[in-house]
Amino acid sequence: MLKKLMLFLCLATGLFAAPQPSKSIVKITSSVSLPSYQYPWQNGKIQEFGGSGAIIAGQMILTSAHVVSNAKFIQVAKENGSKKYTAHIKYISHQADLALLEVKDKSFFEGSEALKISTDVKQGDTITVLGFPIGGTTISTTKGVISRIERTLYSWSYESMLGIQVDAAINPGNSGGPAINAKGEIVGIAMQGLAKANNIAYIAPSLIINTFLLDTKDGKINGYDNSDTKVQYLNNDTLKNHYELKGDKGVVVTHLDKNEHDLRLGDIILSIDNIPIMNDGNIKTPYGVMYYKHALHSKPVGDTLKFTIIRDKKNIDITYTLKQKHQIVYTEKDKEPRYLIYGGFIFSPLTYNYLLPISSANVNFEFYFLENCKTKHFKEAVMMLYETLPHEINTGYKSHGDIVKSVNGVDVVNFGHFVKLIDASNTPLTIIEFVDEDFKKIILDTKKAKESFEEIKVIYGLSTDRRL
Repeated sequence: MLKKLMLFLCLATGLFAAPQPSKSIVKITSSVSLPSYQYPWQNGKIQEFGGSGAIIAGQMILTSAHVVSNAKFIQVAKENGSKKYTAHIKYISHQADLALLEVKDKSFFEGSEALKISTDVKQGDTITVLGFPIGGTTISTTKGVISRIERTLYSWSYESMLGIQVDAAINPGNSGGPAINAKGEIVGIAMQGLAKANNIAYIAPSLIINTFLLDTKDGKINGYDNSDTKVQYLNNDTLKNHYELKGDKGVVVTHLDKNEHDLRLGDIILSIDNIPIMNDGNIKTPYGVMYYKHALHSKPVGDTLKFTIIRDKKNIDITYTLKQKHQIVYTEKDKEPRYLIYGGFIFSPLTYNYLLPISSANVNFEFYFLENCKTKHFKEAVMMLYETLPHEINTGYKSHGDIVKSVNGVDVVNFGHFVKLIDASNTPLTIIEFVDEDFKKIILDTKKAKESFEEIKVIYGLSTDRRL
């Protein structure tokens, strides 16, 4: 990846023709403590981060997810406001880097007008970005134009979705602040910038914002479709003739996500909700030509779209349910790490949160699990961490970050299942076997292993052997 994206926790100065909606712009202060996945009973030091937000309909504050993620305490204030109000996260989408905050004391919203959200945006439009950047305490504005509208890598989630590149100056502390048009309507939320570049920044566009707001209607966040189902382009005439395909429309399904149940291998997708897919995988949109997966982000996961496909040489319409991709190794956000200490060994779900600090975040982990016949039963991988709490119960053993296969001969499905197997163990010995070692075993005296935590917690200052 040649481009390096930076998240901004502020804004700058500029001019705006219409009156600035300054009373609708919010300064956000988050007290954040990041959990330790190496020592999952610990949390990091409290750090304070600043960001911005905008008041929208329903007395809610729209901001960026990375402004408030892992916050233990959130306060909001308006420009020149002498009082800070306590807020909490109502909804958060890490995929889209968006969050909605709620303030219990509704007097905070007095004198403020909810900003409207507009999808009427195009390349070359003038926008003004509002927020509270470093370098001052009052509201700040910068003015610029929309340079590009295209699929963008969101650095917070590392997923590609529609993004808007702007040349308005955006600085640390600006994240979550609105980019507004000449009517004072939100067209995007300040999100990230491009490192080592002048005035290249990105906002999460209103189309993505509206899908996020739609997603909240059922009271939970289902997310955006990111299925790993893959297609092959049909630009080659010989390949196209092989499929007896005429014209310049259609792509063929060549790989199915493990969660895929609507499409089949060999299906040729012609259109999505009557929007034709060209042979190169692109579709025409109000924002220009884009990759066809852009069409999957207009609704949240669980909703449906109409796919027109060729299957068994027949044109048919199918209902496609938007879905999340199957993952065994994943990244957790806004969660306390789950763990179990047994015999001084630390067991936890395998996450990239753990792999990153130990410099082992290899993308081949996921491929290994999907292709390895020993892991077909997995819904979630359980790891015996490299770190161990030394005690006489585990003398002579050494953990190498092994992946648990079974407990007493029973294959482990996920972390919760692993804990149940350990707790239910009533045989003289507890035998733990591993996926990545053909014959390696940890064999512990069950009674001694279960009793050992009483000493271990005193030695290492622990209060509990688990968080589930």
